[in-house]
Amino acid sequence: MSVYTVPFDNLTVTNDSDQDIIELTAPADAVVKIHRIVLNSATTTDERVRLRLVRRSTNGSGGAAATEVGVDGVSEASGGGVAAVTLATTPGTIGNILQAWYWSQLSPFDELPVPEDRVVIPPSGILGLNLETAVGSSRNWSGFVIYEVIG
Repeated sequence: MSVYTVPFDNLTVTNDSDQDIIELTAPADAVVKIHRIVLNSATTTDERVRLRLVRRSTNGSGGAAATEVGVDGVSEASGGGVAAVTLATTPGTIGNILQAWYWSQLSPFDELPVPEDRVVIPPSGILGLNLETAVGSSRNWSGFVIYEVIG
């Protein structure tokens, strides 16, 4: 089993609506299972934003490549072939909306599903954590995604 984390630290999220905070593309020869998603905001006033976990049929643009890290200390440095991008300001074509939340930035967003409810990205599939609503002004967010590569 190969488990990885994609940390993102102090991302500046602008007041654009409809951007992917993180986008993961599975390798062509494996599936990816999402174990956990965590977001934290530096804002000190209550602001609620709409987050959606979505399947995409095309990749977005405008983001930056993220670095995957093996959580066991021995997994390959390539992140299991997963391509991770943070802050895709022009998201790809949306497919299905899998989950949706309103998140108050005063507390952490922590999606930790039980094993049988974990979302799976099929081979070559794309999954995005989408910010559907614009933030009031630029916000600094940190967090991570933990995923498993199977295959």
